Amino acid sequence: MKTIKQTAWVLIFLGCVLLTGCRNAQKAPSEEGNEAKSPQVTDQITLTSQAQTEQHVAIAPVESGTSVSPYRAKGRIALPDNATWRVGVLVEGRVEKVYANLGDAVRKGEVLAHLHSHDVHEVKAAYANALAERSRLQAAEALAQKNYDRSQRLYALKAESVSQVEIAKQELVNAQSATREAENSVMREQTHLEETLGISADTHVHTSDDADLIPIVAPANGRILQKNVSPGATISPSTDAFIIGDLSHLWMLASIDAATLAQLRVGQHATVSIPDVPGATYSGEIENLGQEFDPTTRLIQVRIAISRPDNRLRPEMLANAEFSLGTGKPKLLVPQEAVQQINGQDVVFVQVAADRFRAQPVTLSEIVEGKARILQGLNAGDRVITHGSFIAKSELLKSTIGD
Repeated sequence: MKTIKQTAWVLIFLGCVLLTGCRNAQKAPSEEGNEAKSPQVTDQITLTSQAQTEQHVAIAPVESGTSVSPYRAKGRIALPDNATWRVGVLVEGRVEKVYANLGDAVRKGEVLAHLHSHDVHEVKAAYANALAERSRLQAAEALAQKNYDRSQRLYALKAESVSQVEIAKQELVNAQSATREAENSVMREQTHLEETLGISADTHVHTSDDADLIPIVAPANGRILQKNVSPGATISPSTDAFIIGDLSHLWMLASIDAATLAQLRVGQHATVSIPDVPGATYSGEIENLGQEFDPTTRLIQVRIAISRPDNRLRPEMLANAEFSLGTGKPKLLVPQEAVQQINGQDVVFVQVAADRFRAQPVTLSEIVEGKARILQGLNAGDRVITHGSFIAKSELLKSTIGD
């Protein structure tokens, strides 16, 4: 009896095994059929030359270069040496009148002040004496000429000797020489009076109360940056009465360290801003990279010429200058429209043959002014679709669905 039960259990176990095997055998073909129907994903597409032309697809090499970063330096606004004039006097005197004030705009030749000096009377007296001496010598020359002419006539009549004629001739030569020297003396005194002191030498002109006052005149167009005179004050040639500056030409002197200096060049663009004046931003260009480092700060002053400064700028204002510095790190750039997204991944279509393109996954760094910077995925020299990449994306998706 026991043997019969054991045999029955064995038969039941074998039956279960056979039944399970049959079910698996029926299921396997179905699963294989499902796997065969799964689409095959590809990363390449074909675009014929005709299709590229019709769809206006553009292909170009990846742009390469070096990355740049902004650098800001502190400094100050300064007047160029050739745009500053120190206005003084040539003789000591007392200031009688002042017409210009600090900050005034003045024009070349404009009278800024009047000065009274005793030198004017002395020079006028010397000029008058020179005129009188010239008149006396001109009369003497005329007499010598008359005597010489008379001697020549008498000699022709044999009434005078040759020696008498020669004496008359020599007297005429001496008189002419003295007259020329007197003319030079008059010109010297006139120049001193008119050009040095600014006083008219014309004795026939009606003189006013200011006729004997020395004018202090602006030598150029500009603004009064410094005024050191007032009515009644005494001024000497060692004193600057005014300092005039042409504010239409200004520099920014930027303090730069040695490492940054090596990355700058003459002619490089710079943006100058004034921290204390909101919105005061100016375009500039590096004119000079400096000559000597400050031994204390270890900085050098780089000179920037400011283009079209306005009335808000003044010398010695604090300023900032911003430059673009190349870091030397290579960068690859493609147009922003060259980048497409497929399944959340940025891709660029790289040309592998005349009509074949590969969807290349890339890693972006940033997009600036329509250019995407590529960190990974492309190499310099790769040719990519720069315009019409959405057409390549559509072709890739259609081929995936079709498969």
